[in-house]
Amino acid sequence: MADSKIDFNALGQAIDTTWGRSSTPKTASYSVKITMQGVDRILVSYAAVVNFGTERQMIEMKRAYESEAGSVVGEVMKKVKANYKDLTGSALSVKEAGEPSDSLEIINLNVHNARRTAYYRRKAVFEIG
Repeated sequence: MADSKIDFNALGQAIDTTWGRSSTPKTASYSVKITMQGVDRILVSYAAVVNFGTERQMIEMKRAYESEAGSVVGEVMKKVKANYKDLTGSALSVKEAGEPSDSLEIINLNVHNARRTAYYRRKAVFEIG
């Protein structure tokens, strides 16, 4: 359950990426968005566009993106905690709740071209403590 000392206004500012400098990613290869899920959880959504040619490459790319997504989500959560601390002066405690869910959605398929394009997505839920 969320601690009653959490400043939800500051937490909302720390996770907001809808306008200003925070809405402009420093990379064009992926996107990370964070939303509140009630008073005690946050959902982190990672999305990337993946290109591959064969089924084997698809499996290899999925493994590679699982690793990259995990590290990117971890860095984003560190930044959220640092932003929250800058805004309030107190630390924010978050803990991953369960295993993240991964999906790969093919968005471009052509029988005359071996290249496939897909969205790789990861959703991770964190408990606020």
